[in-house]
Amino acid sequence: MMSNFTSCMEPHSLISSILKPIFILEFIFGLPGNVFAVWILFFKSPWKACNVYLFSLVISDLLLLTGMPFRIDYFFRGEDWIFGESTCRLVLDVISVNSSASVAFMTILAVDRFFRILHPHHRICRMNVKQGLMLSSMTWVIVLLLRLPSALSPVLTSQKNSSKLTCHSFLSWTSPSVQMRIYNSIQLIEVLVAFTLVVFCFVRVFSHTNIRQTKGPHRRVKRAVRLLFIFVIIFVLCFLPTVIFGNFLQVFSCSESLIVCLHASLALSYTNSALDPVIYCHINAWFRDTLKGKSNSLGMTKFKMSAKTNKKP
Repeated sequence: MMSNFTSCMEPHSLISSILKPIFILEFIFGLPGNVFAVWILFFKSPWKACNVYLFSLVISDLLLLTGMPFRIDYFFRGEDWIFGESTCRLVLDVISVNSSASVAFMTILAVDRFFRILHPHHRICRMNVKQGLMLSSMTWVIVLLLRLPSALSPVLTSQKNSSKLTCHSFLSWTSPSVQMRIYNSIQLIEVLVAFTLVVFCFVRVFSHTNIRQTKGPHRRVKRAVRLLFIFVIIFVLCFLPTVIFGNFLQVFSCSESLIVCLHASLALSYTNSALDPVIYCHINAWFRDTLKGKSNSLGMTKFKMSAKTNKKP
């Protein structure tokens, strides 16, 4: 369903010129790392609960990357959408699902690391693959259900004095219905709660390494601290800005500066798919050692392999 194009939806040439190379770089760097991760997790690495969460994170990134070429084409055409309303809605929904699923599974992985370092005998650390699959499935169902309001909101609009069509989700913030106001508020709470949990896990594990490890923390603990710190950075760069600026735009409708900030935050939100292979390196020994082996075979490095990958799955 078309809606009249409003002034706050007008294309910004500067924004388009900046977003095009950013999206291309994110696609180039994100796709190989995530495809490689699928191969490692599905064919090489032994299945366990932690790898199930990791696999779900990879799938959410691949969903985002499938929609990226459409967004790149859109900005190269001067913000002119030629693929129809259904495809526009699908691409925007995929992007939204990626953001929510990434937030959820990063939080699950952060809590998992927290218990494995501070409470290694807790039953959470003994979850099997079946339990991991159940938790992941429940998470996906909740993510998809929470995205239903945005899936039904207007996204395709006609530009003023032009035959071009704009594919944006701005109307969910600039002219939100009651259900979209509730949805936007839930999304903000969801990200803030997840961010608080991740920061809590990072602070507690970091404090534990400084207080308990008198001879210096074990390499596994150091890796957990780095991983949790990476989660904090990804939340600050990729997830928090979008929901914050989006909710501000809901209050201060059609603010020029907020629209520019929202565009920039959306570009940053896509970056998580390119950054996530760093997470895979810190969690999965098979992913990490395969990269080390390739680097060693080229004579560039002499990395030491993990003992885990020398065992059969």
